Amino acid sequence: MPLAAGQILQDRYRFVSLLGRGGMGAVYRAWDTRLNAPVALKEMVPQANLDPHLLAQLRWQFQQEATVLAHLRHAHLVRVTDFFEEAGNAYLVMNFVEGESLADCLKREGALAEKQVLAWAEQLLDALAYCHSQGVLHRDVKPQNVIICPDGRAMLVDFGLAKLWDPHDSRTQTAMRGMGTPEYAPPEQYDVGVGHTDHRSDVYSLGATLYHALAGRPPPTATQRIVNPAALVPLRALNPWVSPYVETALMRALELQPEARFQSAAEMSGALKGRLHVTPLLQRATSVPALAKPPSPPTRRLTSRPWIGLAAGAAVLVVVVLVGVILAAVGLSGTWRHFLPLPGPASATPPGKYVPENAPAVADTPTPVPLPTPTSTPLPSPQPTLTPWPTSTLLPTETPTPACPAVSDPFANIWQGVRERLGCAVNQSHTTWMAEEHFERGLMFWREDTDSLSVLYNKGAWAAYSDIWREGDPDYSCPDSAPTESPPTPLRGFGKIWCTYEPVRSGLGWATDGERGYYATAQDFERGSIVRTDGGTTYLLYGDGWWEQR
Repeated sequence: MPLAAGQILQDRYRFVSLLGRGGMGAVYRAWDTRLNAPVALKEMVPQANLDPHLLAQLRWQFQQEATVLAHLRHAHLVRVTDFFEEAGNAYLVMNFVEGESLADCLKREGALAEKQVLAWAEQLLDALAYCHSQGVLHRDVKPQNVIICPDGRAMLVDFGLAKLWDPHDSRTQTAMRGMGTPEYAPPEQYDVGVGHTDHRSDVYSLGATLYHALAGRPPPTATQRIVNPAALVPLRALNPWVSPYVETALMRALELQPEARFQSAAEMSGALKGRLHVTPLLQRATSVPALAKPPSPPTRRLTSRPWIGLAAGAAVLVVVVLVGVILAAVGLSGTWRHFLPLPGPASATPPGKYVPENAPAVADTPTPVPLPTPTSTPLPSPQPTLTPWPTSTLLPTETPTPACPAVSDPFANIWQGVRERLGCAVNQSHTTWMAEEHFERGLMFWREDTDSLSVLYNKGAWAAYSDIWREGDPDYSCPDSAPTESPPTPLRGFGKIWCTYEPVRSGLGWATDGERGYYATAQDFERGSIVRTDGGTTYLLYGDGWWEQR
């Protein structure tokens, strides 16, 4: 029975509000009347009609686990301060952590900036490494169980599925038995009989969580991937802003066989920092889904609107996407086009989100590693057994930076001041048709040469989207929830993005003017772009998800 408002447990903990409910119990906000401090109560309700002997065993296991959890001390772990049983239910008392869950952040913002995600990854991997050193597995790492604090720290919470881990015990002994959440649970966790989970199970779950944070959508479940190995889309095919070495590391963390994953949280942390060379499996190249060339959309007339030139642009984009996928499959870094079609928002760090000043700098491109010379010997057919991973090797701490080609006017002086952040130019400065519209809390651009839209928020974050409006679509994409009048409702391409992606709509607010077309000057770089409007305003769009105006 749910707790009632004001109800007091153990003559100490007064119920305040319900924070969340799941199949195994609920989490409540409560007040510790002895210490005069807020706490979180994790209520775990045993399954109905359990055998009395099994129920007694589960209660004993809960007491053992709670004792261990109460002794854990780490800056990025929620602290368990007490445990007890009342009215047949078991309770864990934890420090109350202010903030929002990573799941809520992703629901609002979509894909997040790589720099911020990697900073959180380092904190969470350090917490997992500490847990594993204490013989504790989490077994339910997912965005809902990661809290982002107001100061920018990531906290790992909810040990409801935690278990005492003995590497020599092939059985799973867990107080509250469960499989976790399918999208983030490794295949070995699906076995509710005698399946063996270990520290590599947490590596998989965190890898799935980070994949979701960078892709804007969760990976397919393990069972879906077993049925269809190509179901797991390479990360850079969904978000081309992700560094190749980050994609390679996360794809290894998500290997179905535990032996093929990172063998420790520390090893995964080193790979995400670029300190370890991770060799992709040979079979991975065959798991990338083939990209079929989409049909060319009808040519748009310049007189109807300024969104033109799609037929040629679509063919160019297909070639670029194919090249990017091939490079990602073999783990190479190189020059790539930034504005590739994205199936969902490639959002930047949430507007106003605090980024720690001491967050580690992340290398933008890994050191190229020589590939073996191909031979004419045919590859063997894939076998059920998996080839062991080669031993990870340390990369040199310093590598020579290749010289960039000179950048000419009008962006030469600007680039000199931000070259480390933007990288080398991938094309020359050129004139392109551009559309622009202003909103209450930002603005939107559309570039004809890339057929992409950029959403710039006033607080400094930005995100890129592919143009999903097509000739023949309604001018207003959300007439049921917004006036069919511009302003305040944006039209056509801007309106399609604004209506389709709620984070864009809530982040920008209403349109304050109509769309305006003009010829602009643009140049693209390895990690961003520079755009100058017809009025002389220059925008620097960085690959880390932030922008500035010059």
